[in-house]
Amino acid sequence: MNQPMPSARDAVHSYGVILHHRLAWWLVDFPQLDAMPLRARKLSGRLTPALAGWLRAETGDPGLVCDVAALNPESRCWAGEFSLVPAHNDAKLFDIDAHPWGAEAGELECRLARTMIDATLHPVPAGFIAALGILPPENEPVLAIRVSGYTCCTFELLTARYMPTYRPRSPWRDISNDAVADSGGDIIGWRPATEWIGPT
Repeated sequence: MNQPMPSARDAVHSYGVILHHRLAWWLVDFPQLDAMPLRARKLSGRLTPALAGWLRAETGDPGLVCDVAALNPESRCWAGEFSLVPAHNDAKLFDIDAHPWGAEAGELECRLARTMIDATLHPVPAGFIAALGILPPENEPVLAIRVSGYTCCTFELLTARYMPTYRPRSPWRDISNDAVADSGGDIIGWRPATEWIGPT
């Protein structure tokens, strides 16, 4: 995609990952490839009129519905360079104004982006350490917390281990060594608990 970046003063330019998560589109900023994410911005789901017009001309489809999904119809998570502007009807949301290039996001980027979104929607409670800040000692059982997929509670608490040597692309494992993501969301925080969940 060779669409130029805008020069508007209110535009935000970033490298990041766009993904659909928790029933909304988000852009998660990364300082560089495979680094820890910086922030998550919720998108309006819309493109600016300028980008929508360019996309219709590029595709030759004047009736194209120009929303975020139209930028990459084959994917719900991809990386790239973006320019955003505040949505005209809600300053907390952003419209996409430019997308000069994009590529499939890696598994690590997608996982970190999901974690950043969950931690943005539901900040890590007091008494827990943010998983995007400090990681626990490798293989040591900890009490881990994640956003619940059920309406009856905000968080789920589980015993987990951080095992990057064992599974670099999916390092958070439950005590049976299965990926925690197999049974729910990604870990957003943890706390030491060796005094009562250590080995017997």
